[in-house]
Amino acid sequence: MNDMILILNYSDTFSREIALRLRGEQVYGRIVSGMTTSAQIADLQPRGIILSGAAANAPGVFDAGILDLDIPVLALGHASHMLLAAQGGASAGIALTDKKASVRYEDSPLFTDLTGGERYMKELMTLMLPTDVQMIASAAGCTVAFENRAKKQYGVQFELERNDPEGSTILKNFARDICGCEAWWTEEAYLREARAHLESAAAQGGFALCAVSGGVDSTVAAVLTHQAFGSRMRALYVDNGMMREGESGQIQAMFEALGIPLITVDRAAETLGALAGKRTMEEKRQVSVALLHDAVKREAAVHSGVVTLVLGTNYSDLCGGLREVWRESGLNVVEPLQDLFKGEVRTLARQIGLSEEIAGRKPFPALGLGARVIGEVTQKRLDALRIAEAIFSEEIEAAGLSRKLYKYFPILAGGELASGKEMLVLRAVNASGGMLVPARLPYDLVERTVERILSGAPLIGRVFYDQTPTPVGTETFG
Repeated sequence: MNDMILILNYSDTFSREIALRLRGEQVYGRIVSGMTTSAQIADLQPRGIILSGAAANAPGVFDAGILDLDIPVLALGHASHMLLAAQGGASAGIALTDKKASVRYEDSPLFTDLTGGERYMKELMTLMLPTDVQMIASAAGCTVAFENRAKKQYGVQFELERNDPEGSTILKNFARDICGCEAWWTEEAYLREARAHLESAAAQGGFALCAVSGGVDSTVAAVLTHQAFGSRMRALYVDNGMMREGESGQIQAMFEALGIPLITVDRAAETLGALAGKRTMEEKRQVSVALLHDAVKREAAVHSGVVTLVLGTNYSDLCGGLREVWRESGLNVVEPLQDLFKGEVRTLARQIGLSEEIAGRKPFPALGLGARVIGEVTQKRLDALRIAEAIFSEEIEAAGLSRKLYKYFPILAGGELASGKEMLVLRAVNASGGMLVPARLPYDLVERTVERILSGAPLIGRVFYDQTPTPVGTETFG
């Protein structure tokens, strides 16, 4: 599959935004490490390459041999300075920071259908261009963008803004017109891709285990696995005791209604014991993954003939590097949704006939409520958080806000008060332009929620509402 744009990642948030914008134009964008070599890229044979930018104080490096591959290159943000250096040019001092400037676009295939206008410039450098590179956009007397048209190499100093139609047009011009990508990344295409992964595994024989959590990713993976393997598959749910009130029962009922055989393994006591003394999120994550991994290996050993393990890993999980431990399971690991972002998985869920309750299910961490307890997880703290979560969810749903919010949840923050009680933080956000933006909840909803939590969970003595915006994918507790 070489009809794609390869995105060299020097900024996680920016790379994710680029990939989503490309896919919105039905062009497949794949994110890879910024350290990917020219030889590795040559093997993949993409139609085009995008260098995705970086923080100002960490411009990064890339293999300059990429420019000799005869593949179009677009460098955005601070990555444009990396491209320019490889072309033989240089970046001098900072000309403009954190200001709007009027941009003028010259005649270039990169800027087809753009007329210019004001843009926010986080940082604009003074550029010195080599003789074979020309300026194609300017602002405040400085070069904003440049090109080597003969080699189809382009650099643009600004990054994509939130709700930025100009940025989307630039990406479309590069991918569709300059690189010649086809508009093939459709709902039908990624359902076909997901099924192909599973049908290939099923053709090799043996049984399949599909690890499920009740979330939309693993449920979609289980449905597709059942369609491919038929009676040769089982879904596996490991109850780690960290789920929300009544959730384990709901998961069992859901799979029964779907007609998919489900194996339930109780690891609640074992998980809580292993978490004793563990305070950091990484320590807790390692415990969760190790116990889940062990449970999968045990069940695979018990049920003879299991050769395939199916995971509902989505593309965001891959970008976060959460897959390697499963390669040690001794099974053939298949991840049919590995090319899809969460929104694409939801679309796929609806396409294969799953209910809106499943398709719209809010994200939930693998560790469950344990990920939303700051510090050590104890039964007492877990019980208090479970009560608070149930109350907050009830109020959100009663107000008709559940579908409008990207996600919402409480965090038990610790910080023991003079009374011996703890603090709780409520979080409700919407996703916008690569950022998680705090929602403006009705005051009476917040007031009722606080009153009910203080009354129903004696461990909690103070409740706060978190108004901090954060980049998508960086939420520790999400």
